[in-house]
Formats: sequence, C-alpha cells, structure tokens
Amino acid sequence: MPIEFIPTRIDRNPNPIVNDLVGAIRTAAPGYDPGEGVLYYGWPKYTDYDAVRHFADLALVSSRVGVVLIRVIPAPTPRAVAAAAESIGQVAASAISQLVKSARLRSRGRQLKVAVTPIVFAPGYDGLGLDDVDTLTSLPAVTRLIGELLVQDLSADEVTEIRSIFEGAKSLARPTRRAIDDPQVQALAVSFNALEEEIATFDAKQRQVALTAIAGPQRIRGLAGSGKTVILAMKAALAHLDDPSARILVTYYTRSLRDHLMRLITRFCRHFGEGDPDWSRIDVHHGWGRKDLPGVHREAAIRAGVSPMSYSAAVAGASQGQQPFDFACQSLIQSGRVAPFYDLILIDEGQDFPDGFYQLCFELAKGDRDQKQIVWAYDELQNVFNVEVRTPTELFGRDTDGEPRISLERALPNGAETNDFVLPKCYRNQRNTLVLAHSIGFGIYGTQVQMLQNRDHWEDVGYEIVRGDLRPGSEVVITRPARNSPTQLVTDVPLVQARQFSSSDEEIEYCAAEFKRFIDGGLQPEDLMAIAIDDRASQMYLSRLSEALALRGISSNNIIADRYSEPAFLIEGKVTLSTVYRAKGNEAAVVAVLGCDAVPLGSRNGRNRLFTAFTRSKGWLRITGMGQRFAPLNLEIERALQLAPEMNFVVGDPQQIDLIQRDLSEKDARLQRAQAEMDRLKEELGLTDEDLRSLVADGAGGGAR
Repeated sequence: MPIEFIPTRIDRNPNPIVNDLVGAIRTAAPGYDPGEGVLYYGWPKYTDYDAVRHFADLALVSSRVGVVLIRVIPAPTPRAVAAAAESIGQVAASAISQLVKSARLRSRGRQLKVAVTPIVFAPGYDGLGLDDVDTLTSLPAVTRLIGELLVQDLSADEVTEIRSIFEGAKSLARPTRRAIDDPQVQALAVSFNALEEEIATFDAKQRQVALTAIAGPQRIRGLAGSGKTVILAMKAALAHLDDPSARILVTYYTRSLRDHLMRLITRFCRHFGEGDPDWSRIDVHHGWGRKDLPGVHREAAIRAGVSPMSYSAAVAGASQGQQPFDFACQSLIQSGRVAPFYDLILIDEGQDFPDGFYQLCFELAKGDRDQKQIVWAYDELQNVFNVEVRTPTELFGRDTDGEPRISLERALPNGAETNDFVLPKCYRNQRNTLVLAHSIGFGIYGTQVQMLQNRDHWEDVGYEIVRGDLRPGSEVVITRPARNSPTQLVTDVPLVQARQFSSSDEEIEYCAAEFKRFIDGGLQPEDLMAIAIDDRASQMYLSRLSEALALRGISSNNIIADRYSEPAFLIEGKVTLSTVYRAKGNEAAVVAVLGCDAVPLGSRNGRNRLFTAFTRSKGWLRITGMGQRFAPLNLEIERALQLAPEMNFVVGDPQQIDLIQRDLSEKDARLQRAQAEMDRLKEELGLTDEDLRSLVADGAGGGAR
C-alpha cells in the first residue's frame, strides 16, 4: 500500500537512485506494511549551534516504524559517508529534541514513545560507516531494515502530532493563552481558546504547499482565512534557513500586515532553525513605501539612483483609468536602471497590486524567466479595488520574443505535479459567517454584481452544487460542506447579529455594550475589532466609539486617529478601531462593522468591502446600519443566515454582472476535481486516508505510483 508522499524539494534533474529508493519504500510487499504515515523528500531540515544546515533526503513517518531518516550518497567515499552519517545523526538528535517536548509523545517515564532511526544509504559502498548510524549499500538492505523496525504501534493522533511538529504547525500556537479563572463566567474565552488551537493546526494541503519548494514561479490561491499569509511566511523562513546568504523579499499591500508577517517568519525560523532570522537578508516591504515605511518601489528606485515617485506625482502622470501605483512602477522600469536583486520574492495580497508592480518584481528577481523564484498569493474574492482577476501573462507581460515572461505550465519542473495551488478550506471564518459573506459579496439575494465562472470554480473555493446549474435564469442551490470550513466555535452567544438603528449614536452604544459583554466573558480587548465601513464618516464613528469604550473602562487603538503616524494594528490591552482598507489581512475574535447603510449595494466595490469586513471575524460578527438605507442589506443578511450553509438563488444575466475568471490549467483543474471527489467520498462513506490509498493501490495492481 503506497503511503502519502510529500516532495518538499523538486530537482530539475531527478536522481534515479533516490527515485528507486522512494519506490521501494512506498511499494506494498509481503510482510511490509508501514501503516498510516507519510514519506518526505528533502525533509526535515535543522540548523545546529554552528549555523550548519542538516537535512534528510528521505524521512518516513509511520505508525509502525516511528521515524526513519535517510541520507543518500550517490557516489560514496569514506569521507562523504562519514560526513553524511554525522549530519543525519544531527538531524535525528534535533528531531528527538523537538518530539520529546510533546506530552502526547512521551511515556509515563518521560521517555520518547517514538523510535527515531538515522540511516546512510550508500549504494555499492564497501567501506566502514559510523557505529551509531546504519550504513546500507542496497535497496533490499534498506527495506529489510525498515521491515525489522515494524514494531511500533502509534495511534493516528500520535502520527498527526509528529507531522505537526515536523511540518511547523506547532509553531503557530498562540504564544500566551487567555487566563481562565472561572470557566463558567469566562465561557466565551474558553470557547475561543479551543477554536484558536484548532485554527493553529495546518491541514495537510496547507503544509504541503508551504513545504513544496519549486525551482521557478508559483501561484497560491485561496479564500480569506485559508492560510496564504502563513504559507508565504513559512516559505520565507525555510528559504532563509536553507541559504542564509540569499536575499528574500516579502511584500504586501495593507500597511498593517508588516508586523504580522515578521512575527510569523520569526516563529518559523525559531521552530526550524532555533534562532531568529537575519533581517539584513529578509526584506518585509510594503509595495510602494514612503519615507517612514520601507517599500519595494521606493527601495528599488533608490538602488537605481532614481528619485522615488510620490503619490501626487503618480496621480498627475497616470493616464486616464491607470492606477497611480501602476504608473510609478512602469516609470521606474522604463528608466532601464532596475537590476535583479532578490533570490526569492513572495507577494501577499496579490489581488490588490497592479500589473506594473508584478513587472517590477520580475525585473528584481534573479535568474532566467522560468527559474525566477516569484511566488504570489491572492484571493480573487477579496479585492476592494475592483481589479479583475488576471492571468500570469497579463500580470508579468510578454518578453522580447513575444512569449509570456511567466508561464506556470512552461516553468513546471519535471516530477512536480503543479505550481498553481488552490486552497479550498477556510480556517478563519465560521462556516455560516463565510457563506453570509459570499452571499452579500456576490449580491445573490439582492443586486447581483459578480459571480464565479462555473461549477468547477465554485468547487475550487470549497462549495458544492446541490441542485440546478449555473445557466442564467435557472435556480441553483449551493452548499459549503463542513469539511471545507472545519473550525467550529461552540458557544451560546449568537455568531452573527445584524441590527438596524435610527442614529449613529445608537449604533455606537450597541457596539460598545457588545464589546463590554465579550470582555466580561473572558476575551481580551485586543481580541475585538470595530470597522467603520462608511468612508465619509469613519473618523466620527471611530472617535466616538473610542469615547464610549473609555466610559466603560476599555482602552482602544484607533489606527486612523493620527494621519501622520503608523501605529501597530494590534496592541495588547486595546480594542482595534479601523477602516476596512486598514483591516485587510488582519483578523479578530469579534468584529463589529458599523455604518453599513452607506455601502452601495449596486457596485462590486461596495459589496467587496462588505465581504472583506465580514471575513475579518474568526468568531462573532456584529453588523449595524441606520434607517431605511440599511433595510435592503438587513433583509439580505436575514435571508442568507436562514439558508446557511446553503445558498439558494436564481442565476443572473452574465451581461449585467462580472464573471470572476477561473484561469486554471486543465491539468490543475483535473487535480482539483480529483481532490474534491476524494474529500466527498471520505465524508459520505466514512473512509480514512488509508482506505483511499488502499483503493488506489488495488486499482493500480499494488504497485508504486
């Protein structure tokens, strides 16, 4: 029975010895059944006290053998074998030191339950190895030794725990838990603590995307809360640890995201390398930047000896319909003075950047076009600036030979399944909250302004068509399965409430009273966020809400109070008060959205703002507005909540609405359909991953895949 295989390293020239070894380990044979588990290629990796990087070429983690770590020496010499044995021994020691920290993996005598076995595989070698590391010289010897190790009986939870530690999920745990003195009184904190523990654990798909290193460009797509930012942070940390001399750029659109990205990168570096990152080699830069904020455009202009373009100059120079930032980037490129600078570029919030910025990143990335390490992540359903979904060719443009500068299909290395990843699961939002956000964002119960392209596109983002089709004028029922929104908040307090008031004073008082209720229930002030979605009245809403909270003894962080300062988005002990634009990329346990009556429901921009605001909530959501202008939205919210987790609507005229393009290759589309079908079968038939792998193995005649 083949076990799961995760290639965290993709070689453009695959080593046949490694391929044969992978096949031998994964192939079901008489007397050889490693049980539930995974085989990694190029993983795990650790840094020792002398900053030397050590790794396993192959690592087998299973319920029957524990952990087997293998270093492969294709052309063995005594010196190479001795160095490999010492290095794989260091990997084993580092793995043991991490695993033993888990109470779940320790016995009552504080001994590690899991056997960790290091091996050097040196085909044809006839010399001596180190005494404490087995040196094996043939494939039968490797499989024979693994067969001799089939004595463990680890539970599925214990195997999952090992994987979580190796794959970095444990580094995402909340640094300090909320103190619970009285669980009865602080029931809300109890519920949310449990939820955060669930959110912090990557699922297998997220971890695979984060760990997969491809010599070339990658695209990552997913809903808000699907883990894109975390994946990019992990990629940055791993690349930095693998090559501390490499120059890495992590860039983003929302200014308040910088601190969050730096915290994540630091956590992953500490987990995988036991040290802090060298920030002289990692740039976490805003896309544009300004005098007090490092930016990709600003720093690139300075290196090129060109004065960075100001916003006012960009507005004045941009052609009609052109974004000022696009003009600034294009102007810098046209100077002809931009030189390659970065070994790896990671772009978060890619949906908000103009084409010119992508083309600037192309110029800044080292290497030939198909080897340029550019990874961009975006959420096609969370764009508050009304930019259409764009193909790689549209983003990066064409080269001097007329060919696309970036072609994912052309750049896909041999042996890699895909470099275009889709994340269908959403961990941030509660299922019905996300369904509500999509219902309002599309306008399906009111004025439909946008829609996904087809059935496959709905499935990409985690939905299923229950009944009907997507033809104009036809009725369709779409549902979100629990497996694609797996986090569940257990609470007696309503998750979502929408309230209509006659004045802004009433809105503010309601919000302040709700926030006091949640804090009394054990949540911390920094767990709460208020978003003033009415652009014209945001200053009024937030300043008066700050006063109302102060009267209740609650401090707040109004991030737009001083237009000349850039406070941290999250400040311990303070409620965050924000606009929707500054809130992008951030989240909170409780989110209140005020001034919703001012949002134009007939525009894509307005509905995207509502979608973005609603999806900031990891737990509870409160929505307010004034008078009859809020009534239509309030009715849509009531309808959406009544039907959730389903959406039941009549498909609108595509001539009157924007279709969001899918832009997925046929091969990747087939992979997405296969994964969705396997998930559906698992849920409906109660199958495990092991059951499915057995079925696949039987269908393939029991051979290796």
